[in-house]
Amino acid sequence: MSGSLIARKEFGDALRTRTLRLVSAVFALLVVGDAYLYTLQSYHTGSTADVVLHFVPAARALVPLVGLAVGYRAVVGERASGSIKILLGLPHSRRDVVRGKLLGRCVVVALPLLASFALAAALVATQYEGFALVPFAGFVLLTLLLGVAFVALGVGVSAATATPRRAAAAAVGAFALVELFWGALANLVGYVVTGSASMTYPLPAWAYFVQRLSPTGAYEGLVRALVSRGTVQLAGGGPAPAYLSPWVALLVVLAWAAVPLAVGAWRFRNADL
Repeated sequence: MSGSLIARKEFGDALRTRTLRLVSAVFALLVVGDAYLYTLQSYHTGSTADVVLHFVPAARALVPLVGLAVGYRAVVGERASGSIKILLGLPHSRRDVVRGKLLGRCVVVALPLLASFALAAALVATQYEGFALVPFAGFVLLTLLLGVAFVALGVGVSAATATPRRAAAAAVGAFALVELFWGALANLVGYVVTGSASMTYPLPAWAYFVQRLSPTGAYEGLVRALVSRGTVQLAGGGPAPAYLSPWVALLVVLAWAAVPLAVGAWRFRNADL
C-alpha cells in the first residue's frame, strides 16, 4: 500500500512539474507525426506489418530515451534535495520508495505512449483498409513493455547512485551501450568468430542471438515475430534454434528491467543517507 501511495505522489508531482505534459508532447509530435508522414508516402502498403515495421526504428530510439529520462532522477533526486529523509520518516520502507517510484514513473510514460499510438492508429486506419488494429495493439503493448523496462533501468540507476550527476552519466552510458555500441559489439563478436569485419543478411543464428541480448534488439525480435509469425531467415537456411524464440527475447527484455532495478534497490537499502 505504501508503494501505491508513493506512486500517486509521483504522478501528482509529474503533473505539477509539467513532466507528463512534456512527455505527452514528445510522443504526440514524433509518433503521430510519423504516422502522418507514413500516409503521405505512396510506396507504403498500409498493411499492419508494413505500419509496424515503419514505427520500429523510431520506437527503438525514442522509448528508451524517454524511459531513462523519466526514471534516472526518481530516487537520487529525493536524496539530493533532502526530501528522502522526510519520505522515509513516514511509514515507508526503502523498498516501498523504489517500488512506488517505479510505478509512478511507468504511468508517466505509459499514458502518453498509449494515447499517441492510439491517435496514430486512428490516422492510419482512416487511410488504409488493410490495416488491422488487433495486431497493431500487440505491437503497442510490446513497445509499452520496452518503455517499462527502461523506466525500471532508470529507476535502478537512480537508486544505485548518490548524486544526480552520476545518475545522469550512468543513464547516458546505458543508452549509448544499447543504442550506439551494441551493434559494434555484435560486429566484434562476428569478427572473432568468422575472421570477417562485416556480415551480410541473412545472418547465422548466433549473430541474431548477440543482437537480441540488448533490450532494443530483443524488442525488435519480438515485434518481427509478431508480424511475421516468428520466422527468422538464417544463413544456410534451416529452422531457427530455440534460443531465437520470442520467449527468450521476452526474458531478455524482462531481465534488463529486473536486474538493474534489483541491484539499485539493494544498494539503496544499504546506502548511508
